[in-house]
Amino acid sequence: MSRLNSIVIHCRDAYAAGPFWSLALGLPPVPEDAAALRNRTLAEDESVLLRDPDGRQPDVWISPTSDPDRGRGLVHLDIRLDDLAELQALIDAGAQVAWEVYEPHRWTVLAAPDGVLFCAIHPG
Repeated sequence: MSRLNSIVIHCRDAYAAGPFWSLALGLPPVPEDAAALRNRTLAEDESVLLRDPDGRQPDVWISPTSDPDRGRGLVHLDIRLDDLAELQALIDAGAQVAWEVYEPHRWTVLAAPDGVLFCAIHPG
């Protein structure tokens, strides 16, 4: 049977998008990518791999592209918040509120630093 193996999020700047998506998804970069982000030594067009240390979630690749709007497309994610402090942490990390939704349940549509829209589903 098929199963989800990884998710690819195209971005313009892996140095901004990698740490942001790491925080938003609670997935750390693999050690070599964490070092490359910290030292700003990613090769041109090098992706950043975010991996669940427990192996329970799929890998997430943050993949730079010069034009994420053409041909490849972008990914949309829904993130369920455990508490509203997480929403503020995402905003503090560079997300911008695009709009709020109140029905049938509450969520906030956010734009990541590279403009990728995603939903932050409120607890409750």
